[in-house]
Amino acid sequence: MLIFILSLSHNFVAQKFGLGGSVMYNFQTESFGLGIRAEFPKNRLSIVPQVSYYPSFNKIHEYYLGVGFNYHLFNLRNWTFYVLLHPGYNAWLNYENSAMSKAKRSNLDLEGGIGVKTGRCLKPFLEYRYNIHWKETHLQFGFVYFIGCKKGKGSGIPGTGGSGKNKRKKGTCNAYD
Repeated sequence: MLIFILSLSHNFVAQKFGLGGSVMYNFQTESFGLGIRAEFPKNRLSIVPQVSYYPSFNKIHEYYLGVGFNYHLFNLRNWTFYVLLHPGYNAWLNYENSAMSKAKRSNLDLEGGIGVKTGRCLKPFLEYRYNIHWKETHLQFGFVYFIGCKKGKGSGIPGTGGSGKNKRKKGTCNAYD
């Protein structure tokens, strides 16, 4: 899935991108999970391929593969607020233990939500999501580090704080500035 998304989004990949991880908590299943993601920003839209895993010590043992589409609504000081849409595949590994009639191993899901992030090169984020298929909510908290983003004096590349005719202020990051 990641290779497919990367090939479709060549313009996103050709520029800058971020890599990161998150921890999550699902309120309905009272489960904790871990996730990894990449982020490919372009203007106000970011494509965000993600993988998340809820380990077997939870009531629900599952993993998700999907791609998020984050649309940046506005900035408030150093904070960026966005909405997200995240279609994905869910593999529910212990579905046999469920009394739900629609429980099965392979599921297609759709999540919507809101998020906020801050920072320059290392961007912490917090997302609140609602899963339409399972009618459940969860929080994700994590960090994304943007590759090639430099704080301070750069190498003369515009947008990195170095010399150049499109010089930006010290500590900027091309990913969102």
